Amino acid sequence: MPYAHVDDLQMYYEALGPSEGVPVVLLHGAGGTIDDPVGGWMALAPSFADDFRVIVVEHRGHGRTNNPAGSMTFEQIADDVTELVDQLGLGSVHIAGISDGGVVALDCALRRPEMTRTVTAVGANYCVHDGIRAFAATLDPDALELASPEAAAEFARRHDRGEYAGYWKDLLRQIVANNIANPAWSEADLRRIACPTLLIAGENDPFATAEQMATMKRAIPGAEWLVVNHAGHPVHFEFPEIVGPRILDFLLRNS
Repeated sequence: MPYAHVDDLQMYYEALGPSEGVPVVLLHGAGGTIDDPVGGWMALAPSFADDFRVIVVEHRGHGRTNNPAGSMTFEQIADDVTELVDQLGLGSVHIAGISDGGVVALDCALRRPEMTRTVTAVGANYCVHDGIRAFAATLDPDALELASPEAAAEFARRHDRGEYAGYWKDLLRQIVANNIANPAWSEADLRRIACPTLLIAGENDPFATAEQMATMKRAIPGAEWLVVNHAGHPVHFEFPEIVGPRILDFLLRNS
């Protein structure tokens, strides 16, 4: 199994495509894993691997990657990704992320611009808003287990492996704590993003709202965007035939 010793954890990753290809790092969303079709890149990663060296990772505390710290922030995850890129000798990379992974990609662009060739942010927000706070308030793991035992069992299947029974509940609490406090960027911060940036969201996304998307599009120099009608937060899962080719076109034009 491909693991890298990154800071205080063992990070699980998988590589696809030609070893000499321009590298693309794919980051899943909160609670996602590499093999998660909704929160991850399972459906789209193979199509990118025809042209690029694709590195798909499992974030701190998710799936097969441990988290001795017992907490997480977007900056921590971005630092982990940076260390992985350095260890693998990838140099300058394209970074594409879904939801929380998109926030991490934006963080890399802000704090490690020399490493970040481009950013693709799918369903990402630049600051915490009332909709996120309201949704986070519903994410009590004990209540979720009672109301939706099948969903709880699937979450446990993905995240309890290698840890302990019920670990998924602690992970969910860490995710909520991070998302009600972060990110907290201003428009001035967004204007510092210098790499080509592609913003993608569904028109009904409750997190990457129309207001969030419009602000990021206006503030990030030269940013491109794709807003898909009749789509929600997992727009890449709902409309892969639209999102996949748009990302691939963006990557090819900026390689």
